[in-house]
Amino acid sequence: MKVTKLTLFLLVLLTSLSADEVKFDTLEISGKKLKNDELPYITPGAVSSRNDILTATQSIDSIIRSIPGAYTQVDQSQGTVSVNIRSMTGLGRVNTMVDGVTQTFFGTSTDSKGFHFAGNLATSAFGAMIDPNFLTGVDVERGTFSGGHGGLMGSANFRTIGVDDVISNGNNFGFLGKYSYGSNRIGPSYMGSVASKFSTENGGSYGVLFGYSGKKTRQDYKTGNGTRINETAGSVAFMGKKQLTQSPKSWLFKFEAMPDEANKATLTYRKYSTYLANRDMDSDTYQLDYRFNPDNNFIDINLLAAYNLIEQVYDKDASIGWGKFDKGMKLQNKATTFDLSNTMKFSLLDVDLTTAFGVNYLSNKYDRITDDADYNRLYTGYSVPKGKQTSKTYYLNNTFDYGIFSLGANFALLDWEVSGIKGPCAKSNPYCPQKTAGNFSKSEDSLNYSFILSANIDELFSPFASYTKATRGLNVQEMFHSGSVYDDINTLLKPETAKTWQVGFNSFKHGLINQDDVFGFKLTYFNTRIKDFIYDQTYIFQNPDPTLFALRMNDKAKLSGIEMELKYDMGVFYTNLSYTHQKAKYKQSDSMILDWGAGPSSGYTQFSLLPKDSATLDIGTRLLDKKLTLGSLIKYTGKATRVNPTVKFTKQQNGKFKKDTIAQDIPKIPTIVDLYAMYSPLKGLDIKFEVQNVANKNYMDALYTYNSSSVTDVLNNDITLFNNAARGRSYLVSFSYRY
Repeated sequence: MKVTKLTLFLLVLLTSLSADEVKFDTLEISGKKLKNDELPYITPGAVSSRNDILTATQSIDSIIRSIPGAYTQVDQSQGTVSVNIRSMTGLGRVNTMVDGVTQTFFGTSTDSKGFHFAGNLATSAFGAMIDPNFLTGVDVERGTFSGGHGGLMGSANFRTIGVDDVISNGNNFGFLGKYSYGSNRIGPSYMGSVASKFSTENGGSYGVLFGYSGKKTRQDYKTGNGTRINETAGSVAFMGKKQLTQSPKSWLFKFEAMPDEANKATLTYRKYSTYLANRDMDSDTYQLDYRFNPDNNFIDINLLAAYNLIEQVYDKDASIGWGKFDKGMKLQNKATTFDLSNTMKFSLLDVDLTTAFGVNYLSNKYDRITDDADYNRLYTGYSVPKGKQTSKTYYLNNTFDYGIFSLGANFALLDWEVSGIKGPCAKSNPYCPQKTAGNFSKSEDSLNYSFILSANIDELFSPFASYTKATRGLNVQEMFHSGSVYDDINTLLKPETAKTWQVGFNSFKHGLINQDDVFGFKLTYFNTRIKDFIYDQTYIFQNPDPTLFALRMNDKAKLSGIEMELKYDMGVFYTNLSYTHQKAKYKQSDSMILDWGAGPSSGYTQFSLLPKDSATLDIGTRLLDKKLTLGSLIKYTGKATRVNPTVKFTKQQNGKFKKDTIAQDIPKIPTIVDLYAMYSPLKGLDIKFEVQNVANKNYMDALYTYNSSSVTDVLNNDITLFNNAARGRSYLVSFSYRY
């Protein structure tokens, strides 16, 4: 008997989320109100939160890397935040969100030296256009999912400031501003926001917020050996100081309306604009959040609707890989998000049940607009393909509470489709049965589920165990971008499916050693098996004629590891520690195009394998009635690797040639120590001074795109260097004021 989508959904409805992102609600334990960064220690599963971004002088990449199991891909020519969870990154693998809205931007930089210049190809990557000056925090969930549009490995939700973050002490008006500047090409960075809020007699309120932010980012910094990076022979800053310098500007507007206690709506407009790597980039987001929550256990309706338009407008005479367009080009990414759910709470015998059911819709479209007919004809399958992907998810989340036990059971019926125009496939390509050019689409249904069982045995020992099966849809870039100068693609490509086991426990206690201290600890072991893992592979097929292809292929992947997080705060002394140990086994993607164009290329999949071990320790003391804080940030990175950019082909038994992709250890990364001091002389005023990389260590950081770039010397010989050095000792000062 054929099982329809509706039948499947009704089955899980009879046996079993109200939001796409992890939500930490206000909670009180033993009469003490928990802070947002304390809530993960009482939440079952691999969840973490960082909530000091507003006052942080560390980069957003450094903040994400302090979260166990999380990292970032850094691409100097993209200027975006690319979150990596457990060695996986990109749309579908990690659901990166801003205020609950999935980010779909795919950036493609341009060459600087012109057409067919070896070693200087463009790069492409998914990333979120985020201004850290407007962020209050980020919540990360790993290995489980909830809601309608999750990620294969997890999600990261960045939270922006609201009216109440600017206004304090029940005032009707507020101001929040900050400024920072540093040596060694850091800053300046500044932000100013104003807000107003008025209450009504029936318990409602109306508020409005406007913020403006700007900064300057430069890559021609000095490394630990005193050499400016763009002066190094064969430096990765081949684009030059101008191309890798950007001065992004951001705007944020929010209108918050709560006419009564049952209704709350927020209208948001976010804009981010910058110029980087020979192109203008602009992002405009329009968002509506609405909640109807009367005094009723059966009605709690949440609505999210958002539209995001991002454009990349390239300079005239710019080139991408092997494609040059004399009349300029514009790329557009249009994404529409809709999520509607209702949450109900009721008791049955001694079991308390919370259930939420809803629907999520995501439409994501990429357009390439150019007057260059040759470019449109020759590069239909290149790194900037045109296409559309949609996903419809019908989801159901349940939480069963019985005594000290809690069971979460989440179900999501996913219906996805990807469509676009494919180019002609060569006769020698066995992975593309449809040889002619034309419209092509692929679609599939899948039932995803996630179970998590926990027991609140003691404050210091609350174990949990979870099992998750997650399948994601293919995206446009995977389906229609060949990774080479040809139009050939793999039309037989399958979507990835991950099955993840997790076990661990939480500890949280107020008053562990003295009456006012706070102790939190979380330990998680995970084991993930991925079916149909997608990677890039370059082949030379011999029949009928030798032809080179760079195709997306399917394989298997295995990942496992241990993640630990600790927090202890007794007022005068505090420490926060995170640690990750991971093993990963999967085929590395070929991130270069052809032997005459070795470099990061415009390949979709970048090298994303996490270091074997990584840890961040934040330790400090508060003096002068907590007005003065002295602390140190210590960052440890174990064995890390890159893709060796050397190009070599090996002949296979079937006569085809496969390009070897070799992971190569990068030089040992030293432990980096930062020192900071923060002083609050007046209420609302914070002054912070920081020294980063105090010992002025010279090293390559992990997961930087240009770590895998090759160099062409004056004799036009390809050579391999470890030349992508990190920033040397730097001094920063920052001011923040809230009125």
